[in-house]
Amino acid sequence: MHQYRLHQEMHYKKDWEEGYKSKLVSADNAVKVVKSGDYVFTPLPPQPLLLQSALAQRASELKNVTVQTAAPVQDPGWFSPGIEESFNPVIELFIAGLVRLAHDDRRTTYSPVSFSTQFKTIDENRPEKRDIDVFMTCVSPPDKNGFCYLGPHMWHKRSYAKRAKKVIVEVDANIPKMYGDNALHISEIDYFVENTVSMVTWEECVDFIDSFGIEPPERRASVEEFMRRLYKLHGDMMGMFMEVARGWLPDPNFDIWSIAGPAGVADPAPSINGIAENLNEIIQDGDCFQIGVGRPGVYMVDMGVFDQKHDLSIYTEMGAPGMALLVKRGIVTGKCQTFHTGKAVFSTLTGCGPDDIEFAADNPMFEVYDSEYVVNIANIAKVENIVAINNGLQVDLTGQICSETQFGPRMINGQGGQLEFHIGSFLAKGGRACTLLPSTALQGAASTIVAQLDKGSLVTIQRHFADIIVTEHGIARLAGKNHRERADELIGVAHPDFRAELRKEAQKLFYP
Repeated sequence: MHQYRLHQEMHYKKDWEEGYKSKLVSADNAVKVVKSGDYVFTPLPPQPLLLQSALAQRASELKNVTVQTAAPVQDPGWFSPGIEESFNPVIELFIAGLVRLAHDDRRTTYSPVSFSTQFKTIDENRPEKRDIDVFMTCVSPPDKNGFCYLGPHMWHKRSYAKRAKKVIVEVDANIPKMYGDNALHISEIDYFVENTVSMVTWEECVDFIDSFGIEPPERRASVEEFMRRLYKLHGDMMGMFMEVARGWLPDPNFDIWSIAGPAGVADPAPSINGIAENLNEIIQDGDCFQIGVGRPGVYMVDMGVFDQKHDLSIYTEMGAPGMALLVKRGIVTGKCQTFHTGKAVFSTLTGCGPDDIEFAADNPMFEVYDSEYVVNIANIAKVENIVAINNGLQVDLTGQICSETQFGPRMINGQGGQLEFHIGSFLAKGGRACTLLPSTALQGAASTIVAQLDKGSLVTIQRHFADIIVTEHGIARLAGKNHRERADELIGVAHPDFRAELRKEAQKLFYP
């Protein structure tokens, strides 16, 4: 049905304009499509904050509505105690700091889906499938042909939209056109709510901070420094963040630096220099690369890992500050890429800075496709000489990589696209799968290279696919090696303070 309407409305401009007007409603009216027992999906940021808030206001009317989301920047209410009969929140892909406490307290649960197989049960009509009753997201205003763009932060929004029974969107005039497969036609959308989130200047950020009268001066300075870093990294989403911050900043007990890691604004650890130097040895001229979310990978472009390389390519789930500007600088040309030759391919530019996004917007050198397509093991494996660059929390001496929990079962984050990019890159001709991690955690009190993972730890990458581990102390190459050889490699890149104990444990585990 949607395809038929799309065909008709693409050819008659006045038809889609009239259709848009007829579907334009308030947020309160739009969320009336949600019924008790529905499954509602709202994607990775930027999220439709107005629609989420309107839905949360219906708590007294609704029962057992499941809301599935990822890395939320706002709690509309369903992550807080006392609303369980109305809403059942589920986190997919990324947990992030805002709702980690809710997960710790079991007020929410985690769905271990992967980008490339997330919709398999729906597409194959399996008995266990879970229909998408309502999908909510943000889009640009329609262009002259009636297409609304999902913009630089697309992720898997198009995949959700084309499978959902109902699609409701917030229209934000700041969302730019991107090339690739980034648009929804108005015939694919059921309701529009106009809500342009203000693009803010740094001066407006300062006025915003001043409006709270934050005391003492030391805390005021701390908040300003945090906001300055956030503005540099996420300037295009600053309006959304400020809306959320209205609930945080007046609270004198809230330490805004507690979310510095998930927000990407924390100071780089001393180990970052060594990790960058070692990663530089792995990257060769003509390589394609991917960088995963989080530390230490987020610092690799700024640390100059790619500066002296030539004719690199990008095929990635998301980005890092300065990553898109490698195209502008002539370091990334895409000419050696074997899949989407001559293009820099993303599923989202989240993680890149505002200058990156400004350069990539409406730029045909950049293509943005749904995560279902980009973060797909089969497609990744087509990219020759691809280097996957992802982060780990712990690695045991057999090569099991843990990127989701640390020192037991407590989840720090989800796996995102790491598993698929790691395996796809490992399978690709000339591909390499790198896991970065500092050699210690807890201010140097614990080793991240461990003899065995703690009980309850979640293994993100099985040892069968372990490839290259990079710490500030060196490069451990694990592919093709037995347990004894792997233990030797990993002990060699562990922090010197822990090597003796690790050798003792390796002797017990792998020798008679």
